[in-house]
Amino acid sequence: MFKSVQWKLVIIYTLIILFAMQFFVVFLSQALEDYYLDTFAENMESQGLLLVNFLERYLNNPEEPEIIDNLVFEYSRYADNIDIIVLDAFGRVISSSTQAHQLRGQRIIQQEITRALTGSRSEAIRLDPETNERMKYLALPIQSGGKNLGVVYLLGSLEPLYQTIFELKLIFLTGAFLAIGITVVLSFLLSRTITVPIQEVTAKARQIAHGDFRQRIVIRSEDEIGNLGEMFNYLSQQLDSTLREISSEKSKVEAILQHMTDGIVALGSDGQILHFNPAARKLLRLAPGQEPTPELLSPLLQAVDLNEIMQTGRQEKREIEISSKKQIILTYYVPFQTLDAGEATDLSGVLIVMHDVTKERELVRLQREFVANVSHELRTPLTTLKSYTETLLDGAMEQPQVCESFLQTMENEIERMVRLVKDLLDLSKLDHHQVGWNMKQYDLAEIIQEVVDDFRVKYKFLSRQLTVSFPEVPVVAELDRDRMKQVLLNVISNAYKYTQENGRIDITLTQTGDKAVILVADDGIGVPAEETERVFERFYRVDKTRSRNNGGTGLGLPIAREIVLAHQGTITMQSQLNEGATIRIELPLTQAGEAKEQCASA
Repeated sequence: MFKSVQWKLVIIYTLIILFAMQFFVVFLSQALEDYYLDTFAENMESQGLLLVNFLERYLNNPEEPEIIDNLVFEYSRYADNIDIIVLDAFGRVISSSTQAHQLRGQRIIQQEITRALTGSRSEAIRLDPETNERMKYLALPIQSGGKNLGVVYLLGSLEPLYQTIFELKLIFLTGAFLAIGITVVLSFLLSRTITVPIQEVTAKARQIAHGDFRQRIVIRSEDEIGNLGEMFNYLSQQLDSTLREISSEKSKVEAILQHMTDGIVALGSDGQILHFNPAARKLLRLAPGQEPTPELLSPLLQAVDLNEIMQTGRQEKREIEISSKKQIILTYYVPFQTLDAGEATDLSGVLIVMHDVTKERELVRLQREFVANVSHELRTPLTTLKSYTETLLDGAMEQPQVCESFLQTMENEIERMVRLVKDLLDLSKLDHHQVGWNMKQYDLAEIIQEVVDDFRVKYKFLSRQLTVSFPEVPVVAELDRDRMKQVLLNVISNAYKYTQENGRIDITLTQTGDKAVILVADDGIGVPAEETERVFERFYRVDKTRSRNNGGTGLGLPIAREIVLAHQGTITMQSQLNEGATIRIELPLTQAGEAKEQCASA
């Protein structure tokens, strides 16, 4: 019986509804229980805290106990099923909503009260040994100026709450059983409308499988079963045409393999190469006329066990790094079959599909590093602003000197974030070619002199020896004046920041052939020689702490590089650690029309 699709459908539908209703009943019952318990606890705590606030002033004057009794009595009138006991700092009962005279002056020793006397809020749920009821206990300390004055101890029975939850569970279970019964009847009726036509289709299909292609299925409906019958009728007519199409499909596959951008290598069971498309030759960088051999594929063949793939039929995926060629190749290993007399044999080979993902992985690495750096650069000033703001709100505003110092620091952090966002916007515009270039002919010496004069005024309090050297003949180039000043500002600013007291900064302008060369040299702390290429990466710093203390964002040199590249120029650094650094900027001395076209394309 259970092999029939009809009964399988009935059982599956019934189990689905059963599991769904069980999950619904359990989840909802637990949710209701949690809700009622949380509500009861919140009400008890809110009443207790309110009473604590009122009792604080009266416990400082213990000579008026009748006031405390009146407060406890009034609160107990509105606290359903909750008893209230007030104890002094020694755990003795001062007042109680029940049995006030019998308990007054007695000490109550409970774990919750002991913890509350130490200044900690405490609660518990346990059975009352006398009534065997589940009780909620809550002890709240009464404090004034860091001194414990007493405890408010609240006791509440949970039995009415659990009785309500039990009644709700009973209602849910009754509804669940009723829904399951209806589901069994409906699923039985529904399954018959599916299984009866399938049985007829199965009988006809068995005869067609034995070779009697004259069999036709009578179509009685236009639903999915009817469509299945039409497909069986169409099958016998298409067998011959399908066989003829196989040969044409083979030629199509060969054409696709030859023109695919992914590399394809087919290996036989003996490890011999059966097929090697041009894309694979290009990806593995084979010389023209060089025949592929298993030795050339050794990095790909050593990554997996080909025999295991052919035995199990399992596909494999590997990301292989070829260090000698600095390539990362995403490789898929797919077993395939060969045909013998029109029938598929056992797995007899492996198809290797290769895709070069070197650039993609590098872009992903740079993107993740960029996002991490931006997040870190923004988090640091925001954390400072948050902590200083909280300190000011906690009372530091009333101290003028501290307040002014904090506000100055906050202003500096905000200015740093503004610089960071501005630099990011500049980089974004440069990356997306959204910069409007104002290309004109300018004398580079005039631009450099303007920037140098600005630095001498801005950093006149710093003892730096700043010298400039210009050729006698003006060096005129086609460029964007404001953008080029931005490049010089970023480069010279770094020289100021990382040059020691009484240090020297030399700026030289020369013309070499059809190029203008600007050298900015300093005798500062420098950077290691192996790091000179990376200083132009975004957010890269040799010493992150030192750069951040100097107010840098790590974007000055990357912005300078993008601007120089947009002018078809180059910017490089030569440096040794503790031996200073030299920034070299080369700009082509192009004609006006050529420069405009180059920046427009950039």
